[in-house]
Amino acid sequence: MAGTQYVVFSINQQFFGIEIFKIREVLSYREITPLPQMEGFIKGIINLRGTVIPVFDLREKFNMPAAEYTHFNVIIVVEISGRIMGVIIDDISDVLEILPEEFQTTGNLPSNVQREYLKGVGKKDDKMIILLDMDHLLSSEELELADAA
Repeated sequence: MAGTQYVVFSINQQFFGIEIFKIREVLSYREITPLPQMEGFIKGIINLRGTVIPVFDLREKFNMPAAEYTHFNVIIVVEISGRIMGVIIDDISDVLEILPEEFQTTGNLPSNVQREYLKGVGKKDDKMIILLDMDHLLSSEELELADAA
């Protein structure tokens, strides 16, 4: 049975995956223009071939320790709830096919884990990959903030 392809990336030495069809492109890190009074994990905007897109930091969204951005960071351009946005990550490690037998739902995760933006967990060799549901990654309030950017 066929699986689903995921782009696997790391943040704070943890592995995450996004379905490949949600990713528009991968950019090397570049300067982000901050916006006045923009708070939280939305870092600002970038110009992508004439289109202004908001950029946010998944580290901050997931309440992970902050890290200084370097030329090793990557911005992946993704579609989230019909919107195009940039997401700052540490690095991309792989493109993997997760087969149905390698996929586990979020039902077994601890109750304090926010599950609304998780599709499940992929088990590939010795890696545990947290599979993100991009259409539910941001709340409606967070989407409004991104739209305001």
